[in-house]
Amino acid sequence: MVTLRRRTTVVTGEPKPVVEEKKAEPVVEEKGLCGDEVMILSDDSSSEWDEQSSESAVKDLRGRWELASVLNFLNVFGPLVSEKLKLTAEEIEMGLIECNATNAKLHTALLKGILPVNKSLDDGGDAWITVLCKKLAPWWPWIATGEIPITAASKGEQISEYKGLDPITRLKFLKALCELRVQQDGARKYIQENANEGACDSRFCKRKLGGDGKKTSYWFDGNDIQGYRLYREVNEVSKSAKSRKNACSDISCFCWETEATNLDEFQRVARELSSSKASSLAAVGKMIETDAIPIVEKYHKKKEREIKKKLKKEMVVSVNFTRPIRTTRSCRNRVPATYTFDEYDKMIDDAVEETMETDQDDEEGRMHQSGSMGSNDGSEGDNKIKLTVDEAPPESDNDDGKENGKSKEDVEPKGEFMSELRPILV
Repeated sequence: MVTLRRRTTVVTGEPKPVVEEKKAEPVVEEKGLCGDEVMILSDDSSSEWDEQSSESAVKDLRGRWELASVLNFLNVFGPLVSEKLKLTAEEIEMGLIECNATNAKLHTALLKGILPVNKSLDDGGDAWITVLCKKLAPWWPWIATGEIPITAASKGEQISEYKGLDPITRLKFLKALCELRVQQDGARKYIQENANEGACDSRFCKRKLGGDGKKTSYWFDGNDIQGYRLYREVNEVSKSAKSRKNACSDISCFCWETEATNLDEFQRVARELSSSKASSLAAVGKMIETDAIPIVEKYHKKKEREIKKKLKKEMVVSVNFTRPIRTTRSCRNRVPATYTFDEYDKMIDDAVEETMETDQDDEEGRMHQSGSMGSNDGSEGDNKIKLTVDEAPPESDNDDGKENGKSKEDVEPKGEFMSELRPILV
């Protein structure tokens, strides 16, 4: 059997030089000598962690009744808050989680409806956070419970403190701001103008789909801009007398959850409730199938058409960018304009010289053409004479024969006369 002894280290007086170690690349898993596994988070694992945290934050928000109240407020008073601001429920949720530009636009639009309007809201940036704290500080006991998380006294720290809050606390701020916006005179006039006499509009009075009649009830709310959602309300009543007195103020006995946000979830909830043994829940499932699902189907078809149009536009743009750039022939080169008399005189002289040259060329061309025409005429006349003297035309017709006969007769006496004159001349 072999035993290993621990090696002793000797400390000397001279310190060892410190060598800077280079940081190694992130590794997912690394096994040591003894078999122990060391987990080091890499970039991919951090992104997955962010996705998981955002999903859990969304789940926590959808379990709060304040979110349903805010969405209902924007559904009813959306045109009063801002006609240009059109946000979906998912965008509002992500704005509360990430504290992004969407959240800033929503809070700014709500703050502008509360008098007096602060001028710093038009500057942009994070100035709306300080305005929010100032507006809510005096009204917080009447529109919310507990103490305000951020006080207006902490100057210069409201922005950093607000960004450090959790999404649920930001949701409470948004809910309190909606409550303060409803108490303005503009909201009351809006309700009076849109509500019918003797009966309230469906936007202001919501009707629940049903429930078991004891604790659970179901609500359907939304529009074509935000989307449609199904909520489940659960009221838990405690037995103690103190809790009964504070039942309205205690939030722990009140639960409000988001059951469905898309078509698949609506169909799943409808199937589950329809197959329930309780007749009241089965009736709720049938009501969801007949009343809610057709509206959600129209909304999702509309969204799909919009997504397809957007994809087609993006494809056209990408195709235009990927095509090779064609080099076309350019038009005439533009001469830079000059406004001096010398340049003007030079341009006129050049134009006169060009016209003189063209006129001379035209005259030479005409002279050359006329000379060529005369030479052609002369040659044709000579050819005609040669043909008449040297060559006799063939005898083709009777008329031609007669004429040829006459010509011979005319020639013969001339020949005899010349023969008679030859001996005399000799």
